[in-house]
Amino acid sequence: MEQPLKSYSIFCDESCHLQFDNSNVMCIGAIIISDEYLEEYKNKIKRIKNKYGILHELKWNTVSRTHLAMYDEILSLFFESPMTFRSILIKNKSNIQAQSLERDEYNRFYYSVIERLIRFSIRHNSDSVNSYRVFLDLKDNHGKIKLASIHQELTDMIGTDDIIQSMQNIRSHESQFIQLADIIIGAITYRTRGLNASEAKTHIVRLIEELSGYHIDEGTEPGDNKFAIYDFQPKRRNG
Repeated sequence: MEQPLKSYSIFCDESCHLQFDNSNVMCIGAIIISDEYLEEYKNKIKRIKNKYGILHELKWNTVSRTHLAMYDEILSLFFESPMTFRSILIKNKSNIQAQSLERDEYNRFYYSVIERLIRFSIRHNSDSVNSYRVFLDLKDNHGKIKLASIHQELTDMIGTDDIIQSMQNIRSHESQFIQLADIIIGAITYRTRGLNASEAKTHIVRLIEELSGYHIDEGTEPGDNKFAIYDFQPKRRNG
């Protein structure tokens, strides 16, 4: 008997992705969740935030000691839940000579990593036949046009338009899952850059490493279905 099609949502965010951010590290990550659990876990995250009086969006840049217990609860919820995490970690952004590229060339690189992340997320999802809606944190006003192009490229690659149902940009404050992705990838880039000045951020890094079982600056084992970091390193080119 043919298995019924399952629907999933993929929520993507990025850290240290800007062309002139003086960082040699970049991470793009995604929270993947079955649509049958979407409302349940969105509301669970919101309830935890409300418990600590947080009505605004969560962002790695604003992490402080004040609400560490809230981050502990949210991250523990993620690791106990059916949500999964996929990411691509780039440690040598300088190899693409980002600061010397034209803006359009750099954007092509950026969106190629997005495309790779979505393929990575779909390929390593635990069920073989699914459909997906993809949501990305709004990067700029050209994102809608580029997403249409990525959608078509992925559809051509997969060979059917039934797998990726839609791709759209949304603002991070509109999605609890993009905010969760922001915290996790923020921790990954913080660890990879060797930073430790913030006690609160270091605490979150250590918690994620404890719950995941990985040093998050080193990537993860291939095929990890819960928490996966693909260590993707652009190679230096001659000329």
